Amino acid sequence: MKKTMQLILLMMLVTAGLTAIFEGAEQALLLVVMTGFTGQGYQIMCAAHDHPEEDEIRSRKLKAVEIFTAVCGFISFYWLNSVGLNVGIGLCLIFYCVGMKYMKEGTAAA
Repeated sequence: MKKTMQLILLMMLVTAGLTAIFEGAEQALLLVVMTGFTGQGYQIMCAAHDHPEEDEIRSRKLKAVEIFTAVCGFISFYWLNSVGLNVGIGLCLIFYCVGMKYMKEGTAAA
């Protein structure tokens, strides 16, 4: 699961680069910021998987990452026709689905 999440993060960076080339710097900057927050979510998810006993603090941090990602998703409605931005948001959604499954595996094992 970790490798899958890392691959999705890499795909988000590639999407941001291609978006900068073909669509514009504003959309690419939003994708880079979303990738950064998703990377932070990755670190929180991995820590929660490895040490589920410290769950309360991490859940608040993860909730902040999720809220910011949702805000970025709403900001993206400004660029409805931006294929790169829509792909990036889709990758972010896939990342969180995979990450939540990964975290549940960690709590089930503990």
